[in-house]
Amino acid sequence: MVQVLDCTFRDGGYYTSWDFDPGLVNTYLNSVSRLPIDHVEVGYVNDRLPGYYGEYFFLTADKLTALKARLRPDQKLLVMIDAKAVEPERVPALFGPLADILDMVRIACAPSQLPHGLSLARELKKLGLQVGFNVMYLSTFKDNLDHIRLAIESPDAYDALSLVDSYGGVTPGEVTRLFKELRARMPDFTIGFHGHDNMCLAFANTLAAIEAGADVVDGTFTGMGRGAGNARTETVLIQLAREGLNAPLDHQALSAVVAPFEVMQREQGWGTNLPYMISGANNLPQKDVMDWLAKNRYSVMSIVQALQRQGGQEVDRTVFPDVATLGMKAGDVLLVGGGPSVKRHADAIARLVSQHDPAVIFSSARHLDLASRIGGRQLLCLPGHDAFRAPPEALERVAAVVIPAPPRVPGCLPEGLALHVVQAQSYDTDEGHFGPVSDNSPLALALGTALGLGAKRCFLVGFDGYDTASAAEQELSREVQAVLDSFAAHPAGVALSSLTPTRYRVRQGSIHGLIAEVA
Repeated sequence: MVQVLDCTFRDGGYYTSWDFDPGLVNTYLNSVSRLPIDHVEVGYVNDRLPGYYGEYFFLTADKLTALKARLRPDQKLLVMIDAKAVEPERVPALFGPLADILDMVRIACAPSQLPHGLSLARELKKLGLQVGFNVMYLSTFKDNLDHIRLAIESPDAYDALSLVDSYGGVTPGEVTRLFKELRARMPDFTIGFHGHDNMCLAFANTLAAIEAGADVVDGTFTGMGRGAGNARTETVLIQLAREGLNAPLDHQALSAVVAPFEVMQREQGWGTNLPYMISGANNLPQKDVMDWLAKNRYSVMSIVQALQRQGGQEVDRTVFPDVATLGMKAGDVLLVGGGPSVKRHADAIARLVSQHDPAVIFSSARHLDLASRIGGRQLLCLPGHDAFRAPPEALERVAAVVIPAPPRVPGCLPEGLALHVVQAQSYDTDEGHFGPVSDNSPLALALGTALGLGAKRCFLVGFDGYDTASAAEQELSREVQAVLDSFAAHPAGVALSSLTPTRYRVRQGSIHGLIAEVA
């Protein structure tokens, strides 16, 4: 019979920072102990890392002992380590105290890291532990298993080999061929499959692996897992029971465990979508695709194209006049962000512009509908492929649009744009790169524009920050704060302050006080 491995807490931890409500844990363990699940992978064992990770990322002997006591005697308790995060010399300290508790440690390993991963496996074996080897990125070596020949030819170093479709990019036919070949090359060895659902094929691929000889298949309840998620444990269990390949199901236990994860899924939103499908079809890291998409300044296709062009080809290298050529030199510059405080203080912003005559820089098109109301000398920044969203009538007051200096992502300028175009060097904070080009955040481009205009004072409005933020918003918030911190220390000594309420760490002023001062 094929064995089922559930890794909901381990893989699902990407959505909860590996913290789980005790009530959910209790429900999970009660149900899993009544279901035909052979292996339960509950999280990670790690050394301390920067940033916050929860209890199931740093599992201890006490915690693992308590978890194991809740499982059936025949069920195996597993944890995972990421090969690139652990050195072989750390294995005795990390796992020596756990050797009598754990039934297996699985190592997640990229094909390029096989020598290192096998060194980890051998150290774990010395402690008497069973070792599983999870080789990632299956779709990148689906045409030739010789890419993982070192693992195939080293069965003495570990006890089970699983192929992981990290990008969710393989098809059932490819899985069938691969597992038939793997079974032929490792006839008496335990082999398994872990599928991701980018292309909605995780379940079909899991069935194909079973039919082609896989001994163990992974799943998570409701598919909870990194990015597009995984094959659903409940679907696998139902199908195996229907085919008589597993013990009869306790439907009450299955229903009880699925229900709370369905609630979490509605809140967290795991599952496939168009970006995940495209990343799967193109063998692109789904985290990179989603991280860039979450910035809300690049289209899906520009993200895919940029990540595929790591060599720097086919980028936009067109040179436009510098922003300084506009003749808008200004000591005061007002940067307009996308926060709701812009609408709330629109009349005050207009009065400030009338009194001080700053250059007005819209860091995005978010509030360009207020351009006529605000008045003044206005520029619009277009930092990315999809940044241009303004209705045509809102452009009448804009003197020019500002795009990043090359190289840039193709498509920053909408077709048929009948406005003067200039370029500015984005304020450089080493924010990272988008494929072969530097990332250009709206604030970085706006501040670079301000420097190009000779600003002595920069006033921010609409850079509110977030009260409650999603993971994507938290990342954007960190990006904005990094730019603000760097600019505050700029050697040019440009004064920077927010005139509307902000949650960012930046000098706080008041637009109303500045108006009153002039009046």
